[in-house]
Parts: sequence; C-alpha cells; structure tokens
Amino acid sequence: MENGAIKTIDIKDFKLLGSQLNYIDDDFIVTEDLTNLPYSMDAVRTKFLFIIFCVEGHAQLDINGKTYLLQSHDYIICLPTMILSQIMLSPRYKLRMIGFSTQFLNRIIKKEKGTDNMFYYIYKNPVQHIKEEEKGPLGKYYEALIMAKINNTTHHYRKDILHYLFSAIFCEIMAIIHQYSCNDLEIEPEKEMKQGNLLCHRFMEEVSKDNGMHRTVNYYADILCYSPKYMSSVVKQVSGRTALDWINEYAIEQIKVKLKHSDKSIKEIAESFNFPNQSFFGKYVKAHLGMSPARYRHSKEE
Repeated sequence: MENGAIKTIDIKDFKLLGSQLNYIDDDFIVTEDLTNLPYSMDAVRTKFLFIIFCVEGHAQLDINGKTYLLQSHDYIICLPTMILSQIMLSPRYKLRMIGFSTQFLNRIIKKEKGTDNMFYYIYKNPVQHIKEEEKGPLGKYYEALIMAKINNTTHHYRKDILHYLFSAIFCEIMAIIHQYSCNDLEIEPEKEMKQGNLLCHRFMEEVSKDNGMHRTVNYYADILCYSPKYMSSVVKQVSGRTALDWINEYAIEQIKVKLKHSDKSIKEIAESFNFPNQSFFGKYVKAHLGMSPARYRHSKEE
C-alpha cells in the first residue's frame, strides 16, 4: 500500500484492542481509551457511524479536510465514508466513544421519519455542544444502565439488552440533531415529503459510495432512474442545496485528501478520479479551490 494512502476502518478493526475496550460486538463499540486506535496517525475512511464525547481536555482532528476542535461537553458525530486525519489529543483528556455499524443504522433508519435532513446537517456540522437542558438526568440514566449492563458479564440476556439500550440512546441523540436540522434547513417536519426524502437519501448514498469518480447530475439520475431535472428539484427542496453542489463538494473533498495524503503524481490522481486528462483535472480543482492541484498540495491549507 502506498505511503499516505487512505485506509478503511470498521468496527471489526477494534477487536484486536481487547481489554482496552469497554464493549464490542458486530454492531456496537464502547471505549473510554482512545490512545491506541487503529491507524490513529493516518488518514482513514470510516465504515461505521461513531460519536465521541469530550468529557475533559480537548482534541483536534480533520474531517473531510476541515479542522475541528472538540472541547469539554462537545461531541462529534462521524458518518460512514467520512475521512479522518491529523488526530491530536491534549495531554490531559477524557473521551468516550460509541460506534454503530451500518447494518444497525439501516435497521433504525427504516423505522424513523425525517432522517435525511438530519444526516445532511451532521455532514455539514459534525461537532455539537451539549446544552444543559439537553443533558439532563436522561443521559446519565442511559450511561449508568449501559455501563452496569456492560459490567454484568454473566447476565444471560446481556447482549440483547445492550442492543436495545444502544438503539434507545442513538435515537435520543438523533432526535436532538433532527431538531437542529429542521431549523437549519427551514423545513417543517409536517411538510417533509416521504418520497422526496427517500430519493434524496438514495442520491446522497450514491454520491458517498462513488468517492468523487463521477461529477454530473445525469450520472446519478440514470442510476436512480429519474430525470436530472426532477432529481435536482427534489434534492434542492429537501436539502436546501442543489444536487450538483453536493456532488462537487464531496468530490473535491476526496480530491483534497488525495492531494495531501498520497504520494501519487498529479497526473495519477487525475486518472484515479476519471478525469480525461490532467488539464481538465487542474481546471476543476482551480474552479473549486481557487488554486492549481500542485499549489494546493504544497499549501498549508487543509
């Protein structure tokens, strides 16, 4: 594997840490020790959703090329396919992490309404601050229940109970984020279109899976069997942004990571993203970043 290549990390990669973890199975992971995370010094693409709570101290990390600072009483939500890099922890810190597999997410998302706007909001605002009125006794009750059940290793239904508790706390957190997302996009929950949300969700899934390889609305409209005009209209109405905006933003984030964390030449990177030649690649990058690929690669900007 090339030096600086983006590695993919999933819940199963944590199983080697053993006693360093509080709990792990195929769908969930809980840990309060983040000192020896897999690939902690490299750029990694996640295959699961995780939430990190900052209890004390602070942490700094890059998500999709943008730097975020996590301070006391903040939490960060990292969606599947997001790219993390440049992780730095303060000398005295205390973090807690809980992770959820994509299989779990698919089961939960099917049951919940209005999740699309929520995930778009997280994509743009991964760091949140826990307000006192949101924290309340409920969070403490969940934490106490989960930790008590984790420590009760002899309970016959331990795993089943933990799965229900994880599902409940996930939905509690997502309910808070959903309120933010509705306000941010100025979309009232009762006006959401179920079919439109589904199309927008499918569109975003295809964009994230594509990793910036295709950059036209027509390409995704063909995959989803809709006209480009109709799909663009729905995405704009549900998310507040055009389909092309989402396509270009995701593509340029993938390109930025490759330019900063890969030893490949500019020409090789252009080819890896299916550009017809290096000239087209250069024009695309300059249009979105305001500078050439070579200049961006050697700049301090992330």
